[in-house]
Amino acid sequence: MGTKNNREQRLLLLLTKRHDYVTSDELSELLGTSQKTIYRLIKKINQEHGGGLIQSEKGRGYKLNYEKYISQTATRGGQRSQYSPQERRNRVMEELLLSSPKAKNVYALFEEYYVGESVIFNDEQLIADALQRYELKLQRKQRTLAVSGKEVNIRRAIADLIQLHNIIEIEELKNHSELNFNTYDVLFILDQLKLIEKQLSMTIPYPYNVNIFSHLYILISRLRKVQHLPEEELNPLSSKEQAGLEQDLRLYEVAEAAIKNVENYLHSLLPESEVYYLYQYLTSSRMQGSLSKVTKFSTKVVEITNTYLKEMSQRLNIPIKGDSIFLDLGNHIKPMINRLEHGIHVKNSLLDQIKMTYDTIFTDVTEVSKAISQRFDLPSINEDENGFITLYFARIIETNQLPIRTVIMCTTGVGTSELLRVKIEKKFPELEIVDVVASRDAQRFTEKYPGVDLILTTINVSDTIPINSLLVSAMFTADDQNRLQQKIEAIYDER
Repeated sequence: MGTKNNREQRLLLLLTKRHDYVTSDELSELLGTSQKTIYRLIKKINQEHGGGLIQSEKGRGYKLNYEKYISQTATRGGQRSQYSPQERRNRVMEELLLSSPKAKNVYALFEEYYVGESVIFNDEQLIADALQRYELKLQRKQRTLAVSGKEVNIRRAIADLIQLHNIIEIEELKNHSELNFNTYDVLFILDQLKLIEKQLSMTIPYPYNVNIFSHLYILISRLRKVQHLPEEELNPLSSKEQAGLEQDLRLYEVAEAAIKNVENYLHSLLPESEVYYLYQYLTSSRMQGSLSKVTKFSTKVVEITNTYLKEMSQRLNIPIKGDSIFLDLGNHIKPMINRLEHGIHVKNSLLDQIKMTYDTIFTDVTEVSKAISQRFDLPSINEDENGFITLYFARIIETNQLPIRTVIMCTTGVGTSELLRVKIEKKFPELEIVDVVASRDAQRFTEKYPGVDLILTTINVSDTIPINSLLVSAMFTADDQNRLQQKIEAIYDER
């Protein structure tokens, strides 16, 4: 995603968190850009979405039309007829990778994009730079281009290019025209996934099912393009790889059966290495089912899981204990280690939202992950993995959050204040209403109500009592409710 598109996405994500208007000054500070840029981004977003997505009100700022945002997010895919420069380069690079080591005519590669020589030359340089990250080379001979490098790196690059991480329901792939997939291949692979799940008596959830789909689709596409795999793939497995296959014979048998089905589908023999690759994807996936929970882990998994729990407990300043928490995180860490050691990258489609919503937790997890990579000699733990781990600790906080002890203060403490109490208890169960008091009791408040987190008051008391307070109307309007929700989130963040 380009920088400009990323700023638009961050602006939209920020507005989804807010229930009320946000000023341009506050938006510019949060996004680290000028107010002029904020105005330009909002104008562009509204133009692209048919107007009215971001509402404005003089003196109050900007607010997201959330219902319109949700409905458009669900229906926008596959509506574009043009490709951005980045998308054009990605599509060309994907074609070159699928055909590697075969050379492709330059003009045939770029024909459908209607670009000139200078654009093609610039794209070549950028594609070559992108391929270097995977230890691959772009070679030009006369009027052709070709990619050279190890097969494992070629597939890793293709997997990163195929934008499947926005597909949450795997069945959507049957009718997803924007991906331009071979329908017969899609149906065949979906059948293999169902067969794998049936044989294991488990469900492979998103995003792991998408990762396995991508792996098999790339394998089939590569064979169609090149007819036979490179010599390196035909070499027998090493003793270490063979021993790895024997660690879980059930997964090995399932992987072997699936690759045999691919052979029959393509009428082509495949090397044992393909069974090994699929086996690694299976062992790198979390699964759901009665037998999916592992209760015994290797020493390495135990130590890494305990390190996360200990370090995050200290950073978040909350106790994190219990066998269920350990098992839940351990069952994520185990396949994560396998993914890291075998270069399997799982895309996290919620990463931007996670970073925006749980920014403090994500930052802490990232720091802990960096230390864990160094201590346990692991490859660097990427942002997508850190996002998944962040959700575990966010859930721990949400499920173990103590109620917010609240006192309602009104002029008399009776009448409308009791109505206010009923409304608040109905809409905000996370608040524990300790008492309803009259404003004349404000002087003895801290003595009478120790440990109170919040005062909801119909009169201004912020200067007299050193406790979080929120001024609301006795009728508790929609605006009051929105401001109270923000106050609750702020208190939880402080905790």
